[in-house]
Amino acid sequence: MIALYVHHDAKTDLRALRDSEPQAAGRILALLAQLEADPDLLDRLTQHDYGAYRSADFHVSKWQAQWRQGRDLWRLKVWDLEDKGLRYRIVYAFEPREKHYHVLAIAPREFDYDANHPISQRILRAYQEL
Repeated sequence: MIALYVHHDAKTDLRALRDSEPQAAGRILALLAQLEADPDLLDRLTQHDYGAYRSADFHVSKWQAQWRQGRDLWRLKVWDLEDKGLRYRIVYAFEPREKHYHVLAIAPREFDYDANHPISQRILRAYQEL
C-alpha cells in the first residue's frame, strides 16, 4: 500500500527549521500532510520533472548522481518557498516494491547534493537503513 513515512532525521530537521524559519517549516508540514492524504498526489513523487516550470506547487527531480549509483533518491522543492527566498529541499527515498516513500531530510539547498557533504552522508546512511 502506498504510504509516506518521515524518518527521525527529517523530523529533527523540521523541529530545527520550525525554530529558524517557521514559515518554511509550516509550509513543508502542510505539504507532507497533503501528500499523505492524497495517494494520487503522492504518486507524483516518482515522476521526474513533475511540476517543472511551476506547473504544480512543487517540483520533483531524481538525485541524479545517486540514481546512477542505483539509489532511488529524489528531491522536492516547493515553489512558493523558493519565491520567498526559502530554499529548502525535501529529500526522500522510494521503495517501489512496497510503494513506500521515506522522507530522509529537509535540507537547505546549499548542501548542493555533494556526496561528501555531511547532510548527504547522513541521508545516505539513513537510506542504507531502509
